[in-house]
Amino acid sequence: MFLITPLQSAAVIAVNCVAAKAYVTLRYRWYVANRILGNWWRKLYILPDTSGIKELTDGHLKQDPTWKRVRATQLNEFEWTALCLPVCLYFASTNVDAGLACSLTAWSQVGYTLVRTHAGYPYHMPFAVLRYAGTVLCVKALYDTAFGNA
Repeated sequence: MFLITPLQSAAVIAVNCVAAKAYVTLRYRWYVANRILGNWWRKLYILPDTSGIKELTDGHLKQDPTWKRVRATQLNEFEWTALCLPVCLYFASTNVDAGLACSLTAWSQVGYTLVRTHAGYPYHMPFAVLRYAGTVLCVKALYDTAFGNA
């Protein structure tokens, strides 16, 4: 269950990325924004413009601490997805045996996103460390593939 192929790892990372984006959009950019704007029962179908909502504006003092944590988690997740997803797809397309490395990056990405979003610091740290380890193993496999084992 833990060890999956690089292609399966890429799929897990991609699904995690889309799920994180959907969560933020539905919870904050739709539900919370409509509630703040008073659209909750009248215009529920609207995805409002959140740029004028101070509680959801970057750097605003009234910004909700949960929103800060969730948004920071989402941004961090996207940064790592941009690195891990292409590497796993490359390994899958070239049949490089990097199952452990890709599995670590995929499962730690999911764990980091879920735990940091809902529990915050310091509970997400084991997943962050595992993600670094998986990424280092991916870079090592990529280096070995590019320059040989010599």
